[in-house]
Amino acid sequence: MPEETEDLEKKKSFSFQMIMLIVTLALLAFMIFVYLHQSGMWDKLFASSLQEAKATSSFIYIFEQNFLVNLSDKDVLRYLKMTLGVEISDQRVAEEIKNKTVEIRDAIITLVSAQTSEDLSTTEGKEKLKLLIADSINSFLNSGKVIKVYFVDFVMQ
Repeated sequence: MPEETEDLEKKKSFSFQMIMLIVTLALLAFMIFVYLHQSGMWDKLFASSLQEAKATSSFIYIFEQNFLVNLSDKDVLRYLKMTLGVEISDQRVAEEIKNKTVEIRDAIITLVSAQTSEDLSTTEGKEKLKLLIADSINSFLNSGKVIKVYFVDFVMQ
C-alpha cells in the first residue's frame, strides 16, 4: 500500500509540474508577443511577407456584356460570341475599365472582327487573340494593367 501511494504522489507531482511548465511557457510566449507588438517590431518582422502577399494578389474583372462579332471569313458568314474575364493588377483598374467600357469594347470588337474562323480554331490562335486583347485594353489604362485574359464563353458559328 505505501508503494501505491508513493507512485500516485509521484504521478500527481509530475502532472502538476507539466501543467506549470506549459502555463509558464504560454505566459512567456504571450509576454514576448505583447512586447513585440507594443514596440512595433512585430510589424517590422512580418511587413515583408505582407508586402509580398499584396504584390502577388490580383483581381478578376468580368465584362458584363458578351461580345458578338462577325468574323472576316470571305466565303461564309461566321460570327463569334465570347464573354471575357481579365486578371487585373489592381482593384482600381476595374473602375477604370468600367469608365472606359465603350472605348475598350470598340477596340476589342475591331480586333476580333479582323480574325478569321481558321485563325481562332486552334489553341495557338486563341492564345494569340488573348495577348492582342490584353495589349489593346492596356493601351487605355493608366492605373494598372491587364495581366491575363480569360475566355469565359467562346462560341464560333
